This record gives sequence, structure tokens and C-alpha cells, in this order.
Amino acid sequence: MAMRAMAWPEASQFLLGGTRTAVVATVGRDGRPHAVPVWFIVDEGQIVFTTTTGSVKAKHLRRDPRVAICVDEATPPFAFVSVSGTAELTPRPDDFLAWTTRIARRYVGDERAEETGRAFTDVDDLLVKVAIETWVGHAEIVG
Repeated sequence: MAMRAMAWPEASQFLLGGTRTAVVATVGRDGRPHAVPVWFIVDEGQIVFTTTTGSVKAKHLRRDPRVAICVDEATPPFAFVSVSGTAELTPRPDDFLAWTTRIARRYVGDERAEETGRAFTDVDDLLVKVAIETWVGHAEIVG
């Protein structure tokens, strides 16, 4: 089995599938990369996650909104989708609880989504939406 490129329908389903985390990479003022895992969802062609105003990634994104994000499957036959785009940061929008709950539902299920979503509104205060500008995805990396 040889590695194969994903078409967008498969790549978008891969991003939506399971409880994979996204690794978000930003660039610091000194040019150094910074990468951290986040819980996320995909909404209307955008990667959506939350963070705190004081986080390193938020500070970087306010200065330079360019971002790279990688989501991978860590079990054989292995796969990944990597995207790049521009982040839009919205401080605590009116529907923030709906977003945090929707993201939480993906990772903790229906039973704990509301509780976890509320907990994230106590910690996080920024909604981040990354418009997907470029992407690449590969599946069946090893047989």
C-alpha cells in the first residue's frame, strides 16, 4: 500500500472525525515557531477553537494572524491533514457558550458537553476561526 493524497471531501471528513486534536502552530515576534494541541471543530470551511487572551498562541495571532494547523491519525495506516490560513479572533462573542459546548461535545460526548462547555467559558475568552486557505492531506502512509 502506498501513501495517497486525499481529495477535499475525504480530508474534510477526516478533520470532522473522532476526537483528534489539532496542533496549532504560530510564529513569535522573534520568528520562533510555537505549536500546541487544541480541541476544535470545523464550521463552514473554518477550523474553530477557543483560547485565553493571555495564551502564547493568542498573543502571536494578534500580532500575526497567519497559522498552520495539523491533524493526524496516530495509528496505522496513519494519515494527516495540514492546513494553513488566517485567524480571526473574537473576544467572548454573545454565543461563546454555544461554541465552547459544541467543541466540548466532540471530545466528551453529549452527556458532559454542557458542563464542559461552561467550564471552558470560565477559562477561555477568545473564539478563534481560521479560514482554510491551503491544505494537504495524505492517507495510508504505511501498510
